[in-house]
Amino acid sequence: MPRVDAVIIGGGTISDPELREAAGVDSKSLIMLKGKPMIEWVASALKASDSIGSIAAVGPPSLADSDLAGIVDHVLPEREHEVDNLLAGMDAMPDADRILMVSGDTPLLTPEAVNDLLRNAPVADIVYPSVEKAAIMAQFGDRKWVFVRTREGEMTGSSTVLFRPAAFRDHEDTLRKVFDARRSVAALVQMWGITFAVKFALGQLSLRDVEERISEVLNVEGRSYVSSYPELAFDVDKPSDITLAEQRLSSR
Repeated sequence: MPRVDAVIIGGGTISDPELREAAGVDSKSLIMLKGKPMIEWVASALKASDSIGSIAAVGPPSLADSDLAGIVDHVLPEREHEVDNLLAGMDAMPDADRILMVSGDTPLLTPEAVNDLLRNAPVADIVYPSVEKAAIMAQFGDRKWVFVRTREGEMTGSSTVLFRPAAFRDHEDTLRKVFDARRSVAALVQMWGITFAVKFALGQLSLRDVEERISEVLNVEGRSYVSSYPELAFDVDKPSDITLAEQRLSSR
């Protein structure tokens, strides 16, 4: 069975002043939930998955002296760019056949969600999971979400990506541009093309259309995977998410 290792990306500072004030820390990964930094909940879920080999966590230097070091195999200080954070995690685990990148602000992640993804996702250079609206609303109906219309239905993206390390390294420059462009509509339109952007806005794209365009732009085999586990998509973006996450963790 191919070896799958995980990299938790826990770097960066909180840009939203309301969330920073509610959290009392500068980094999302350090937000305390039921007495533990949020990133430890993510790491524990990955550790409990029997589909994951080694785990690397990249984040604030203070994590090296936390209990996280007893959960994961590598705790690494964050770099200036998100791509460099991912590369640092990959470098620590050079024998991986595939890497699961997970955001450090997904505290409701479960080993069941991870196992489902790794056992059922298509074999490709890059796999991006999404979750259908119905699955999201069944568990998080009171939370505000952003959904994208596709021919298959409304979806929201996850906070995970599964990929082959070689595919990332071979196209590092292009992927760096993707990371840099994701917050600029104009940059995204320039990268993906106006026709694709218009169809996207009108909800006229199928998942296969997206797969083909990603594969073309990045020169890799890109595939999607629709998960039924909404915890893959839940990330802490606002103060109310902290409260919701603690409530859900308390009920486990």
